[in-house]
Amino acid sequence: MVNDTSRINSPCLNGPVPDTFKALAQRYMPRLWIHPQSWHPISFEDYLDRSRLIRKSDGHVVGIRPSIHSLSTLDFANQCATYLKSEEIEPQTPAPVYIQVFWDQNPAIATEKWTYIKYNLVFDWSGLAKKISWFSRLGVLMSGGNPDRWHRLDIHTAAILAFDSDQRLRLVTLAQHNHQHTYLAGVDLPGNARPMLVAAVRSNELYLDHGETVPVSHRVVPFFNKVAYLIDPNKKPLLWAKDITYGRHAGGKEIPLKPVFIVPGHPLADYAGLLAPANRFLGMYTGRDGPPGYNYYAPPSYISLVNFAAMGYWQSGDLELLKEITPFINGIWNTDWRAIVQVMRGRLAETILNHPAQHSRGALGPEMLPLN
Repeated sequence: MVNDTSRINSPCLNGPVPDTFKALAQRYMPRLWIHPQSWHPISFEDYLDRSRLIRKSDGHVVGIRPSIHSLSTLDFANQCATYLKSEEIEPQTPAPVYIQVFWDQNPAIATEKWTYIKYNLVFDWSGLAKKISWFSRLGVLMSGGNPDRWHRLDIHTAAILAFDSDQRLRLVTLAQHNHQHTYLAGVDLPGNARPMLVAAVRSNELYLDHGETVPVSHRVVPFFNKVAYLIDPNKKPLLWAKDITYGRHAGGKEIPLKPVFIVPGHPLADYAGLLAPANRFLGMYTGRDGPPGYNYYAPPSYISLVNFAAMGYWQSGDLELLKEITPFINGIWNTDWRAIVQVMRGRLAETILNHPAQHSRGALGPEMLPLN
């Protein structure tokens, strides 16, 4: 992914979230449906309160119920040398959704500032997509992993809503595995309503819920360099997968949510330790680092939110886009990400200019009831 440090203003707040933006964040806070037997969101604070800090080298417990403050005061070497391990955490109702407010460019007009509001959920576990290729199943078997419990502590479930200078919803970007999908408000979903989302069975990844009466299958790839399969179902890679979602009319259960605003300058913003034990897969260790909401979007990374949204602006069946970006794709490390961002940002900019916002500032639609 491309780091873009050229900003028209500070990318995040320098103090507490102003009430105006708190109200905006709550007014458009997404609604969420999950299959009753899938993972449900937990509180990150509950997880910390039941954790032990363990040294990687010998498995020795060096701390019990560590606080955010005690973790943040560890020096870099000790952060990297330890990880957290917790007992099973019961889901919390209503589930906390961790919210941050950022500013970045309008994808179509660089001199205009847009507001990007990021919503994060935390799950005790995340699994693999419900349907995976035979090669992936073989890899899971060889690694001794559990596809239902692939990662402990899923902190990357996220939705990012972009608002123009008149506080009108313009874009919704959903993080999905190691890629993302961006939708245009007023075209792909109502522009004056709280987005209706559904979390995939087992993997917790987010998708739009369009009200289907049957479970929905969604194509999945391990990394964005395999985006061809997301666009064209005939471009199936070796590690293909499919998420399954059960929306509001297909057996899903709505999860009540409560907003928790993350104060800028969070003590764990640049924490380098793992928040859960690492998995070993095909000789590589993978794990969870950083507190909820701080992955990739806050110090020290500052990945451009406008570029992140642009990289998710693909449509199934858009073979013309696929033709444009294919020459730049060459594995994970040799892909020309800057060229791909440029193409996809141009596509997104053109769409935004051709679809100006139709709804009025602060309009309350039928699905946008004020929150208490």
